[in-house]
Amino acid sequence: MLMTPQAISLAILLVGASAASAGELPDGILRQLPHGYSVLLSATSSFGQPQRRFYFVALAARDEPKSTHEVLSRAAAPARPLLIYKLGSDGRYVLKARNDHVVLSADAGGLAGNGCDPLEGHRIATKGPYFTVEGGISCGAHWTDYVTFRFDPRSERYVFDNERFQSWSPGRDPGGDALVADPPKITRAGKGSLKTFEAWRSPGQ
Repeated sequence: MLMTPQAISLAILLVGASAASAGELPDGILRQLPHGYSVLLSATSSFGQPQRRFYFVALAARDEPKSTHEVLSRAAAPARPLLIYKLGSDGRYVLKARNDHVVLSADAGGLAGNGCDPLEGHRIATKGPYFTVEGGISCGAHWTDYVTFRFDPRSERYVFDNERFQSWSPGRDPGGDALVADPPKITRAGKGSLKTFEAWRSPGQ
C-alpha cells in the first residue's frame, strides 16, 4: 500500500499544527528579524505550567533563487535560517536559538533539474513541546524528510528528537502502484543525548 507524504505526516505524532503567517507574527518579532530576509514559514506553540509560548520563524533571503535559471547561475542557494523566539513574562520576545541547517534550501530538492523546492507545500508542525520541520519533493524523485525537536525543561532548550526520511521508487508491477515506499530511514536521539537545536546538523551535512 502506497503511503503518501500527507499520510506519513499524520503518522509521526504532530497532527495538530499551529501555523502563522508573517502578518500574524507579533511586531516585537518582526522588528528583530535580520536584514535582507523575509518570512517563509512560521508557527507557534504553547504548553506547560507555567505556560511557555514559542514562535518558530523560517526565513528566506530576499535574493534567493526563484527559477531554475537563477539556480544554475549560482554555486548554491542561500541558507534558510530557522529562529526560535520565546515570549517572556515581561511581554518581550527573546531570540532563544538559530539554526541555518534545519530548513532545506531551495536547491536541496534538485531545483536546477526539475524545479522542485523541498519546502513548497510543507510546514512547521507543532504539538505541545515538540515541533517538526517538514520537507520533501514529488517531481522526478519522491521523498519526505521530517526533523523533530522537543523542549527539554531541565536545560530550557530545544533538543533533537528524531529525523525521518521516506522515499518512493517506481513500482515494477504493471498492475500495481506507480510508486512503492522504500524502507524508511529513522535517526533517533541517543539515550541521554541532548543535541541542542542550534548545534544539530543532518548526517549528510
